[in-house]
Amino acid sequence: MKKPFIISFANSKGGVGKTTSCIAVGCCLAKLGYETLVIDLDHQGNLSDDFGRGDEDYTITDIFEDPKFDINKIVYSARDGDKEISNLSIIPADITLAVEARSAERFRHRLSILDDGLKRLVTHFDFILIDLRPAIDLSIENALLITDLIVIPVDMDRRAVKGIDDLFQVVKEIRRNDDFVYTLVKTKVNKSHSKMQKSTNKHIQEAGYQVASTEIRVSELYKQATEQRRPSPLYAPHERPYEDYLSLTHELLAKIKEAPR
Repeated sequence: MKKPFIISFANSKGGVGKTTSCIAVGCCLAKLGYETLVIDLDHQGNLSDDFGRGDEDYTITDIFEDPKFDINKIVYSARDGDKEISNLSIIPADITLAVEARSAERFRHRLSILDDGLKRLVTHFDFILIDLRPAIDLSIENALLITDLIVIPVDMDRRAVKGIDDLFQVVKEIRRNDDFVYTLVKTKVNKSHSKMQKSTNKHIQEAGYQVASTEIRVSELYKQATEQRRPSPLYAPHERPYEDYLSLTHELLAKIKEAPR
């Protein structure tokens, strides 16, 4: 059976559209017929809430509390309101994750807890998407070690650009090499803020970062979807949130075909 391709969404700065991007790409992959699993590794659980799974008895915490825990018990169908989303499943998180991730340091094979758990999945997935919180703990290290592609949302703010360099340093330390596949994605793009975006674009260009051609335009619909606790592409299927992220998803699929495994 072919190993699922793992994509992590990360940036050392918060508020850049990381969770929104993970949710949207997950929905688009599912819409295209790919069996997709999204994993919430942020103890705030925003991704879990938006997929209707913010109040479950078992969560990702259970794996870090007991590495032998049956991971299949924490795989739920993702929801849009009361409706299940075809081809899309979720492993949710809750506030206890932060504490248990620290406690898991006591385990001998602590850096492979997530990898070992995913190998025990009964359902086969084409893609596994992981939403990483903007901090480093054992759960994040576990994810970065098994990630095939890192997607880095950047909200066209100079502080988000600084977060890229910080993230790269962390990835290199965790993986113990400089060889990893990534792509930057410009989010919250607003053509009316030309001065700020020109400055940020200049820094990105000078740094030589690999950047996706697709840009995610700013839209009030993202905020509305979050307030309604709904995935943005499904909340506004004929508007910018779906158009932009579907384009990004196709671009990522093309990049994945070229990525070494």
